[in-house]
Amino acid sequence: MKFKLTSAFLIIGFATFGQEFGFDIHKTSLDQYIQMEEDLGSESLPVTSNHVSFSGNAQPLKFRRRQEGIPDLMAYYYFKEKDSTMSHVLYEWDESRQAKNTDLDSKKSREYQKALIRKFNQLEERISDRYGEPETTGDLSDLEQADKKSGLEKKDLWRPNDSTEIELYTVISNYYEKRGMITITPTHRIRLEVRNTKKEKKNSPKLSPGRLKTLSGLTGKFFRALSAEDLSGSKQFLSARIKEAVTREQLTALIANIDFDRETELIYSGIQVGIDGRSYTMLQYKYKDDVGDIPKELIKIIYDEKNKIVGIQPVKFQGKVAD
Repeated sequence: MKFKLTSAFLIIGFATFGQEFGFDIHKTSLDQYIQMEEDLGSESLPVTSNHVSFSGNAQPLKFRRRQEGIPDLMAYYYFKEKDSTMSHVLYEWDESRQAKNTDLDSKKSREYQKALIRKFNQLEERISDRYGEPETTGDLSDLEQADKKSGLEKKDLWRPNDSTEIELYTVISNYYEKRGMITITPTHRIRLEVRNTKKEKKNSPKLSPGRLKTLSGLTGKFFRALSAEDLSGSKQFLSARIKEAVTREQLTALIANIDFDRETELIYSGIQVGIDGRSYTMLQYKYKDDVGDIPKELIKIIYDEKNKIVGIQPVKFQGKVAD
């Protein structure tokens, strides 16, 4: 019985501190973070802005925790869309993010500012107890600075291991200035961020012989449809987005720029990753009777992952063919 009571005490102690913010981003799952917010009585909020990610992150989850004397805490959980692995966690006490606050030009009392500094110091002490002294810049000792343009700022940085960063930052300022189109408003914010800095092992996508054969066959059929001036049939090889946008005039111009009486051969094939994070296959063809070291003309075709054409361009090529 004594063992059971001791275990329960340890679990409660961990929930009080460790499960209030969740610093171990590698060992805490998204479900555990959500459960933590539910246990704390947090309010789940919709994310109204569209979060654009080029690293595979999904739309973050957002929660509000009610606070007394300082701004409510907003918690944001960012995770990978493919497997829900945590990317980073952001906790913010920010006056400007409170929906009820419409007068952001108003100055805050010294008591309000002192309460915010106490919260920062409390967080700093608790994180330091666990991870040691941080790298620190800035100072919060002179509250008179809050009325000046520089304001009060402080930032702490912990690196518990080679793949985790914990950053604690605050700015406290009552300074207001409006000059032309530039406005500086009072700012009262604490930001605590836990980042997963582990480098993902990236495997370069490769084009399999089977898929190359499939795409080469599709290219041949596409060329035959163009050669026959079968515009409707040609469109069947295009992606839905391109099919909707392309005009009869554009297809006619494309046909006029390809010499279908000359035989073509594939000289390059490879996979490239676009800025949207998706993989695209590029095929480059030249005319067989173009026997120079550097082709004079190329036909570039780009396929998406669904084997649909998203780009085709006959080009005059004067330089070396790019890999």
